[in-house]
Amino acid sequence: MGMLVRVVYYFENTLPEERIVVTNDIKKAERIAEEEVKRLGAREYEVEWVA
Repeated sequence: MGMLVRVVYYFENTLPEERIVVTNDIKKAERIAEEEVKRLGAREYEVEWVA
């Protein structure tokens, strides 16, 4: 069973965007977040275990 990870992407001129990822591996969540930062054009991100 996977754990929930909240990823918040921060942009220059818009509100942050939040996504929930299901994984057992925080490193995998970080990799997903890094890939999405590039794809979305975000300036940074934050990863947090939710449940």
